Amino acid sequence: RISVETNAFFRQWTRQSEQYQSFLHSVFDVDTMDRRQVILATRLRPFTPREISHGAKSCVVIDGACTTLINPDSGNARAFVLDHSYDSSDVNDTRGNYASNLTLFKDLGLPMLSKVLDGVNTSLFAYGHVGSGKTHTLIGQENDPGLLPRMLEALFQHEHVRTQKIIVQASFCEILNDQIRDVLEQNFYSPGGLKIRASETGGSIVEGLSKITLSSMVDCEELLAKILRSLGVLALGAHTVFTVELRRTDSSSSRRGAAVSKLHVVELAGSAAAADPLALSGKGRPTPQDKSLLAWANVMSALAENQLYALQSRHAPGVRPKQVHVPFRGSSLTRILEDSMGAGAHCVVIATLSPSHMAYKETLNTFRLVVRMKEVKKVARNDALLSEGLADPDLIPAAGGGWRWAYCARMG
Repeated sequence: RISVETNAFFRQWTRQSEQYQSFLHSVFDVDTMDRRQVILATRLRPFTPREISHGAKSCVVIDGACTTLINPDSGNARAFVLDHSYDSSDVNDTRGNYASNLTLFKDLGLPMLSKVLDGVNTSLFAYGHVGSGKTHTLIGQENDPGLLPRMLEALFQHEHVRTQKIIVQASFCEILNDQIRDVLEQNFYSPGGLKIRASETGGSIVEGLSKITLSSMVDCEELLAKILRSLGVLALGAHTVFTVELRRTDSSSSRRGAAVSKLHVVELAGSAAAADPLALSGKGRPTPQDKSLLAWANVMSALAENQLYALQSRHAPGVRPKQVHVPFRGSSLTRILEDSMGAGAHCVVIATLSPSHMAYKETLNTFRLVVRMKEVKKVARNDALLSEGLADPDLIPAAGGGWRWAYCARMG
């Protein structure tokens, strides 16, 4: 039943996906697409041996930019069209659809690296339930390095980095129960965690967080090896933040604030409560980690909301764009990332998925947090802008929280 409905679904949605891409390129010119602040992507991992031994069946299908999630009980399907959808479920795919870490690096990593070298603060987030492939996407393996090693390798091939015109420093911390720990320190489980204070140049800084100067790729490899060893002792529900800081030694740059730029690579811990406030842990109360994810989702939603208002004002000359308050102070996670998520920054979010029907609820929770399946209610009458070129009335913006770049449709 699922197979039949899926085939019928994709006959309809192949056309819809093409229309969506055509719509984006017609409404948002190339320059606007390049300056967008929030980019959404999803990645589907292969079945694990344990899932295969338990007879797991696929409930996620990727076709182009369209990702479809199928309810294994009812057969109902929900489709999401994101900026990028990567199918890594079959290494031996003869159709050429397999997306390796190199593919993600070319599509997402290189543009981010270009921006941070140009003085733009950037953030890369990986979110998904435990075992969905976040660490493989960010760190990878020896034969298939992830985004972080590839970005560091490309960074040290840049002329200004090789000639020491740009000094590279790195730090690594975990956030558990809204407390920050320095993982690079030997005794990083200090009581109370590190403190956050406002920076004179804007944003926030973590007092006492150690920074390591990287002079070559050898230093990067040693740091990555140390991080891999530390992953085994980190708490299961902790967020991890790896920060690369670029400091320009020359004073010739005329751009204000261009002396320092940051790249944050963040692995977010999965949480059902952050995706669905009703699915709270304990006695009906969210844990500090749940609150941290909710705060992050609220910040990203507000950023995308402001992004859409700015787009509307661009197509309506003379109209002053509305601004939504961005609640950076909602958690330690959002406070330390404020300068790399706020105005002028660039964010990429990768939702990692399991193909197994046994992980359907966890996968659905991931999508609920990332695209918030609700209709647009706060934006005043922008239906013509959002629906231009999309005649199907069942195709609605998945905007809850303001992530207007993602679309979904409900089947059944």
